[in-house]
Amino acid sequence: MEARKIPLPARFKVKISALEADIAFCDALITFAGQIPETVYQRAEIQVYKSLETELERRLKIARQEAHERSQRLTA
Repeated sequence: MEARKIPLPARFKVKISALEADIAFCDALITFAGQIPETVYQRAEIQVYKSLETELERRLKIARQEAHERSQRLTA
């Protein structure tokens, strides 16, 4: 799925610190789930958390790029 190209209103902008916290939480959940005995549920849970973590990392990268571009425009 492609990232939106239309700028979002300020109330919808993602906070980088919130994304970083969400990624850390997913990482903790993956670590915790890995300590439970091997079950189908555990494997599914880990897969979901890894997918979520990947998506959050993608959004974080985009948010950082947008923040960098905004700062460049402000200092230009």
